[in-house]
Amino acid sequence: MSDAPFHITVEDGLALLTVAGSGTGNALGGSFWEELHAFMEGARRRDDIRAIALTGAGGTFSVGMDLRWYVVRLRRAQRSGNPAFMDEDVRSLQRAVSAVADCPKPVVALIEGECTGAALELAAACDIRYATRTARFALPEAELGIVADLGGLQRLPLLINQGHLRELAFTGRTVDAARALRIGLVNDLYQDAAALRRAARELTDDLRRHPAHVMEGIKRTLDLVHQDGTRRGLDHCAHWNGVHTGPDGLSEAMAARLRRPAVSGADTPLRSTAAP
Repeated sequence: MSDAPFHITVEDGLALLTVAGSGTGNALGGSFWEELHAFMEGARRRDDIRAIALTGAGGTFSVGMDLRWYVVRLRRAQRSGNPAFMDEDVRSLQRAVSAVADCPKPVVALIEGECTGAALELAAACDIRYATRTARFALPEAELGIVADLGGLQRLPLLINQGHLRELAFTGRTVDAARALRIGLVNDLYQDAAALRRAARELTDDLRRHPAHVMEGIKRTLDLVHQDGTRRGLDHCAHWNGVHTGPDGLSEAMAARLRRPAVSGADTPLRSTAAP
């Protein structure tokens, strides 16, 4: 794997995007967000792509936002004295995630290992989620004193009920693969990474039986009823975090999190709960 934030292969209509990120555990930082947005925008116009699969390198989907990278950005903003930085920056990250949701091609997340924080919000923007039996999921932003602001709180209610979502968001607990399947967070479970990729190829083969404009029409029709609410929710949480946490508070919380011995540099959850 190169220093690129992800690697792309296109074969038989399936674009496989393998995330490497900018830090340990495929932490999401550096050029990842800009390049993800650019790829999704470009995929709209590619006839050789009928479906897109997002997966992670090295047996992990992603541990979430690269806190080391983001702390540096926050401290630069503090020095520059730009009071609007946090709001503007969050909106740029939101656009990258929304580019996944808005892509007219079906997008499937192939999830191994950890899928935490920003990574779960990214997976929620996909149309379909397949996972291995060892996958685990968490939304631990409350541990940093912020509201999850990349679309998870807007898109996850379309997948799981309010009780399960509120438990995830309020507590930051980790959900294992069995419970994720039971509550509807993932579509199906598979034994390993090879099985995940076979499932993505089989899905693409099914999609190729139908005209591309029909797939786009289905996706746009399903999304239309929720789009205004999603946009309002994204605006609200970006503004809320800017007002109630701000770059100073978030920088301090992230730096404190990074000082904890168990943390590798991303938003790893602190507690877990297995499926009953």
